[in-house]
Amino acid sequence: MYTLGLLHYPNPRSIIVAVRETSLHLRSQPNHLSVLKPCCIKFPRKPFNVFLVHRGPDSKEKEAALIYDYLRGSGYFPFLDVESLMPGKKIPDGIDEALCESKLAILIFSPRFGESQHCLDELVRLREMGKPLLPIFSDIEPSELRVAEYRMRRDTAEKVKEYENALDDARKVRGLMFQPSSG
Repeated sequence: MYTLGLLHYPNPRSIIVAVRETSLHLRSQPNHLSVLKPCCIKFPRKPFNVFLVHRGPDSKEKEAALIYDYLRGSGYFPFLDVESLMPGKKIPDGIDEALCESKLAILIFSPRFGESQHCLDELVRLREMGKPLLPIFSDIEPSELRVAEYRMRRDTAEKVKEYENALDDARKVRGLMFQPSSG
């Protein structure tokens, strides 16, 4: 990973392309500034093709990071919030853009997945979009997937029903089992 300012790039070629495009653009301007401002630079990136859904405190450091690294090393462009959101981009916009671009979603279900409104909302959105899902059940059986009790008290009945339907659909997809406690 290479760094230019505060931004990270997967390889030095992407930095060179970004700088070259910016300098060509500035030279074509009538009164171009000799100092580049960060807001003037457009950084090219490939569209995301895999979207990782996970509850951060449960799996960000373990399963999500391992899967992200494996996919990147295999030539895919996965979306993982902490790695993929560009500085200055609004989080909901970045997530929605990545959801639309991705061709597949990998869902890392953990025992407390049903507590996260963000995870449940992303799951509902993926279901609405008809994206293929690959569930990974980490320390949880598919039959144990539930919307958390406090989510039921906090959200509307209609919203809870959407969450339950999305979880029910995910339970029906043959997924992978991972038991970190037993290796």
